Amino acid sequence: MFAQTRKGFVSGAFIMGIFTAWAILPAAASAKGKIVGTVNSMDESTGSLTIIDGLVRVDAGTAKIKVNGVDNANLSDIQEGDIIKIKGSAEDSGIIEAMSIKDPVKLNKKYDGKITGKTEKVNTSKDTFIIMGQTVDAGNLPYVIMGGRTIPYDSMRPGVSVTVDVIAKDGQLIAKKMVIRSESCNFCH
Repeated sequence: MFAQTRKGFVSGAFIMGIFTAWAILPAAASAKGKIVGTVNSMDESTGSLTIIDGLVRVDAGTAKIKVNGVDNANLSDIQEGDIIKIKGSAEDSGIIEAMSIKDPVKLNKKYDGKITGKTEKVNTSKDTFIIMGQTVDAGNLPYVIMGGRTIPYDSMRPGVSVTVDVIAKDGQLIAKKMVIRSESCNFCH
C-alpha cells in the first residue's frame, strides 16, 4: 500500500507540476514577440547588440542566426547597419533574449522599427505602453487600427496582440502606427 501511495504521490506531484508550470507560462510568455530594426552596435565577445538607434538592447548569445547565403551563420555574419528581425522575449530589465535572428529583412523607410507582441502596462493617461519589454510613447498616435476601422488609443488595454511601427526620437520609442492583430479580434467584445 505504501508503494501505491508513494507512486500516486509522485504521479500527483508530477501532474501538479505540469499544471503549476502551465499556470506560470502565460505570464512569462506575455513578453514574447518579434522586433525589426537596424543594428547600431555589436559586441561579439558578449553576444550583445543594439537596434533602433541604440534604444533596444539584445542578448543574442544563444540565438539561432539565419543570414541569407550563409551556411551555419553566427553573430559575426551580421554587420552594423543591417536590418534584422529578432524573435524572442524580454527580461524585466527590457533586454531582449533573442531566440532567433534573421538577416536581412525589409522595413518601411518611414519607421525605425516594428514590434509585434502583446501590450503590457497600458497607461492611457500618460499615453504609454510596454511591448516586448520596451516602453513606447503613444502620445502622437492618432488612433489604433483594428479590422479596417480605427479606435482611439484611450480604448487600449493590456494583453492585446498588436504590431507597432515606431521611430526613435529624443531617446524614446515613439508609436506612429498601431494595428491590433487578428488574434485579438474580441478586443471590443
